[in-house]
Amino acid sequence: MEFYAKTLSQDSNLTKAPDYIRVLPLGNVSSEKGNFVVDGESYRLMKEHMQRRAIDIVIDYEHQTLGNVQAPAGGWIKELILKKDGIYARVEWTNKAKNYLRCKEYRYLSPVVIIQKNSHRVSQLHSVALTNTPAINGMTPIVNSATISSGVTYTLNDTEKEICKMLNLKESDYADYCMRRGKSG
Repeated sequence: MEFYAKTLSQDSNLTKAPDYIRVLPLGNVSSEKGNFVVDGESYRLMKEHMQRRAIDIVIDYEHQTLGNVQAPAGGWIKELILKKDGIYARVEWTNKAKNYLRCKEYRYLSPVVIIQKNSHRVSQLHSVALTNTPAINGMTPIVNSATISSGVTYTLNDTEKEICKMLNLKESDYADYCMRRGKSG
């Protein structure tokens, strides 16, 4: 019974801002500002640059960091991680940004990257913006499902599916809860 109560009490947290976000997809990326390549070498160069600078990378709102305006942070990228479908970031969100994401007032990320002229490869990550109009075509929403927010899916077993039915919980909400708690399936 304790398991059921704990699951129900977590329901309000099921749409929280993810700790890990996909900043860039791997491959040939189509963008409104030009196409570029993101690969393992891009990851190495980006991570190297971040380590050399020894500062967190800002997540701002609507690319305000690029303008001559006040640019409060929505979050800070603490670490870059390479996965099979993209370059991810471990993020420390501000409370304001968490609320924007929870309420789906902002849905997308828009990375600002430095691209090598000869190879068209991404070599640095300058900043990332929370926006509703990303330049990258087909960018996935930040908060949408367990699959999108973490890059990994959680597959419910038959018992978990039955529990969700009994408690009238969405299976996707429970899968998201499991992903945030570090379970894999």
